[in-house]
Amino acid sequence: MDNSRILVKLNRIRLSTNWERTNSIMNFKTIPTIFSLLMGFAIVMFSCESSEDQPIIEQVTIGNISLPVGFEIEEVYKPGENDQGSWVSITKDDQGRLYASSQYGNIYRVTLSQSNGDELLVEPLDFNIGMAQGLLWHDDNLYALVNSNNNNDLMMRSGFYKVTDSDGDGELDDVKLLRSFVGNGEHGPHNIELSPDGKSLYLVLGNHTDIPEDLNSTIPKVWGEDNLLPVIKDPSGHANSRTAPGGWVVKTDFEGENWMIMSVGMRNTYDFAFNADGELFGFDSDMEYDMGMPWYRPIRLIHLTSGAEFGWRTGTGKFLAEYPDNLPGIADLGQGSPTGVMSGAGLKFPSYYQNGLYLFDWSYGTMYYASLKPEGSSYTAKVTEFLSGVPLPMTNGIVGNDGAMYFLMGGRRLESALYRVTYNGERNAEIKELTENRKGKGDRELRKELEVLHTKKAPDQMEFIIDNLDNNDRFIRYAARVAMENQDYELWRDEIEKSASVLKTVNLSLSIARHAEDPDRIAALNALMEIDWINLSEAEKMDHIRAVGLLNTRLEGELSSQLRNEIVAMYQPVYLKSSQLINQELAKMLSYLQASNMISPTLVKMETDTATTDLKAIYLSGEVTGRSEQYGKDVERMLANMPNKQNISYAKSLSVIKEGWTIEQRERYFLWYKNALKKSGGLMYARFIRRIQGVALENVPESERQYYEALGEESDQGYLTNLVQPKGPGDDWTGVSAVRAYEKNLSTVNFENGQNMFKSTLCVSCHSVSGKGGTAGPELTQVRTRFAIGDLVEAIVNPTAVVSDRYRNTIYTLKNGKKVIGRLINETENQMEISTNAFTPSVTTKFRKSQLVSQEASMLSPMPPALINRLNDQEVADLIAYLMAGGNKNSEIYK
Repeated sequence: MDNSRILVKLNRIRLSTNWERTNSIMNFKTIPTIFSLLMGFAIVMFSCESSEDQPIIEQVTIGNISLPVGFEIEEVYKPGENDQGSWVSITKDDQGRLYASSQYGNIYRVTLSQSNGDELLVEPLDFNIGMAQGLLWHDDNLYALVNSNNNNDLMMRSGFYKVTDSDGDGELDDVKLLRSFVGNGEHGPHNIELSPDGKSLYLVLGNHTDIPEDLNSTIPKVWGEDNLLPVIKDPSGHANSRTAPGGWVVKTDFEGENWMIMSVGMRNTYDFAFNADGELFGFDSDMEYDMGMPWYRPIRLIHLTSGAEFGWRTGTGKFLAEYPDNLPGIADLGQGSPTGVMSGAGLKFPSYYQNGLYLFDWSYGTMYYASLKPEGSSYTAKVTEFLSGVPLPMTNGIVGNDGAMYFLMGGRRLESALYRVTYNGERNAEIKELTENRKGKGDRELRKELEVLHTKKAPDQMEFIIDNLDNNDRFIRYAARVAMENQDYELWRDEIEKSASVLKTVNLSLSIARHAEDPDRIAALNALMEIDWINLSEAEKMDHIRAVGLLNTRLEGELSSQLRNEIVAMYQPVYLKSSQLINQELAKMLSYLQASNMISPTLVKMETDTATTDLKAIYLSGEVTGRSEQYGKDVERMLANMPNKQNISYAKSLSVIKEGWTIEQRERYFLWYKNALKKSGGLMYARFIRRIQGVALENVPESERQYYEALGEESDQGYLTNLVQPKGPGDDWTGVSAVRAYEKNLSTVNFENGQNMFKSTLCVSCHSVSGKGGTAGPELTQVRTRFAIGDLVEAIVNPTAVVSDRYRNTIYTLKNGKKVIGRLINETENQMEISTNAFTPSVTTKFRKSQLVSQEASMLSPMPPALINRLNDQEVADLIAYLMAGGNKNSEIYK
């Protein structure tokens, strides 16, 4: 491909002129859903707000994309048609020209037509820069946040780069590395945002990007795993080596000289944006493998305040949103893969769609609109679907100089495109000047006064800080605690002795746990024991339990038996008589303290309270129930056979109790595992359950373990039974030839044979469809929402072309010259355990860390090529159809 600039006809595909109402409005399944919709209409009908301040409810379908009535969408350009890769980031310069980067290649400049729109100019930047997941234009400079595995044609490394015009001829020509980062891949360095005052830059980086030791921080660097009970790591090996504090946001200047960490504890926030009040928001991801578990957290919109911690920890260690030492999200959105976040400011859309945020979900091709409403010093958010398509893996977006929205789809070498969204409906679509919200301004200003003290020593402000430790606003008292922790400890160490406030005592205890020595931690525990716990509010009870737990976690010595007994005496009388969350936390605490008389009532609770209806709320949002094609089906299996996550939490707590079990109690406890393994959850559900069981078995006398383990066994589901081998003759399949075979035989595809081919080619060993199969590779039920047929087939015949970080092997080189290739599934202080065979993940190799010389990411996929080469034309077509149907015999593919 000639790398010269490309002049192309604007691909003005008006995706369809046949507008239809989308099924997302008409496909109701439950009476509660209808009731919710009627209530929504009532709000619209009787609200005193004008229609300009309301979302457009009615949707239309244009081609394969649904969006509100009055909006139009057009495909502007396809990079893949010109061998320009898959675009993932976008920005614009002062002239309105767009800059977009391929995930694995160059950065391109796109000049849009200023006249009749018939042409646009696409040209690569003719120097060594690319692979930028973040781009920002400011003051005639292009800033790029590069995400690289260091094994690339451009020979670039992950880092923050500044691209300038060195000779003043109006063309960018010089690249300067401002700072390198250790981290890459899907959880590496991500995006850049200009501060509202135009004086600094913000960067967001995922939880696989190391925080350099020389960076300053608004959050004192005393973070830790901070879990009362032992953490069980992901059985698939994902993020098992990553420790606190997870993903992070940092502020720097335009030369990358001064750095300040602003927020931590995200899982993998890809993008962020400021609103009209100058407040920063991100869109954080979930871990879909954890669905159904008590530690599962859905994707969520988060308010990235100074000093914020959002509690991501590996495996089972994630903090509850209710813990006072981290901040909650302001909106949960169900399941997905968050990518872009963009402000609506400057869009020539109806006013409602200008003063909020657009949230992009890559997995299910959905763009949400979040309308923010001030509440105290933070916000609530009303989130509605703006547009969606299948497949439509959106990555990032920008507001064009013409007031249109431009957004990209692509990533992972998928087919990529640049789209433009405009509005020509009945509502007024003039660009309005966004102003700061008057509501909440006083609270925000108070919080920001405290946030100034996150980076400033101010002994004269201690009274101001302490006074706000029990502010009614959670974000304000959080900011006050962080401000206090940034002051010298001697200035506030004695404040807990003076405190007559529950919240002040709790927040002082949290800070003492992290900054003090054991004598002061014990004193803080004694102060907490003097509180009348029974008469606290629900939130105060949670704060109290967390403070007691954190002090115990951080104790370096042993807790005295007297203090242990006092804690048990305070909590045990109300155990299982409180709310589910309080009961869950009390179970952790009492198990940690080895209060074995909790065993019997907990078992009764696990055996009798098995309802799951109230556990479905985080999955069955309005978006899910209205659009089962994109959201409902991937959780349908779990919702139909839902585990009780509260009982899983109880089982995990009981697993650490060493003594006090009767034979009858042990039998009942291990029989619970057999029933639990019959339930459905995320891909790691069964393996997590077995890991919890394994912890419990360690506390059983060795001579009895085999018996109790057998009680909890559930028979194998027989994925590889009754195999029907391919008839052949096979072929040396390529992506092109396999697609041709599928198209040629589409009218005769057979569900049963496709299912058999899925088994006989051993796909089922590593992948699951509709809940049946292995977990070493991606779950494939919703593959058609993510991939076009060509992309799917290419992934089958050439799996090494794109390897997700989650499934990538690592090469471990040992001192004896041996190389161990696989995925880390367990790590202790002295030892590493590696799963070395994707087809049988239980086959592992262990070695001492002292024997490790080096480790590097493998560029080869764990999935071998040529797995389908035994299949004939019809069998290949049957397999592809089975995958595209998501294992659904009633799919339209078979009609």
